[in-house]
Amino acid sequence: MIDCHTHTYYSHDSKQDPKETIPYAIEKGIDYLAFTDHCDKDCLFNEEYVKTIRQIDLDSCFLELNNLKDQYKNKLEIAVGLECGFMNQATPMYEEILKKYPTDITINSVHLVDFIDCYFKEFFAKKTKEEAYTKYLEAIYNSLFVPYHYDVIAHIGYVVRKAPYDNKSLEYKDYSDIIDSILKTIIEKGKALEINSHAEGTGSLTLPNPEIIKRYKELGGELITFGSDAHKKEKLLFEYDNISELLKSLNFKYLFKYLEHNPIAVKI
Repeated sequence: MIDCHTHTYYSHDSKQDPKETIPYAIEKGIDYLAFTDHCDKDCLFNEEYVKTIRQIDLDSCFLELNNLKDQYKNKLEIAVGLECGFMNQATPMYEEILKKYPTDITINSVHLVDFIDCYFKEFFAKKTKEEAYTKYLEAIYNSLFVPYHYDVIAHIGYVVRKAPYDNKSLEYKDYSDIIDSILKTIIEKGKALEINSHAEGTGSLTLPNPEIIKRYKELGGELITFGSDAHKKEKLLFEYDNISELLKSLNFKYLFKYLEHNPIAVKI
């Protein structure tokens, strides 16, 4: 069992001590665990977020997590990575960071659109559902072309979590052109589509929803990762069994883990 997207107290929104996470993961039977803390340079371009969102201490993070990786190398395969929040203005920062701090796995994610986190109600103000979701999907598409290396596209559908609309589902049929462009580009670039189980509030088992995962498969997509997006250890492998069954029903045979940015197949 593998989990490619988790957080520790180096992320601004987690208090989880990795020294407690690892024994818990071993006890739970996890074979591979990636620590992918938030690198939120996108937030530096919103004055309010500069005040309220703590930036990652990269030196301390990489020192501790790499030491733990070595300490537990015979008991658990640990990957050290980052989740980089896309924004064009932050791209030069990520280029420098990823040169300085070697990662096993780098996650490309979109949280901020038009300088506002689309988890918050402010993003949706004076926007129809179509306007909000289209802006979000366009940001994901643009993120695919950043010059720095990344491996995985995270949690497509994040915008749905706190959307205020009566019917807030993000249906493939309503945004098929832009979604197809995203999925085709992911495939062409050899990136992985993350199957994220932190989907509470969306009405779906996964982000992206199963309809979009199915479309990815139809287009020839094979590279997929599982990510619980756990911010506390109890959420590791959340919905792993149900998602494994879903993926098998869609004719996926493998999940992938990453070490030194190399995708390694793991039979579902």
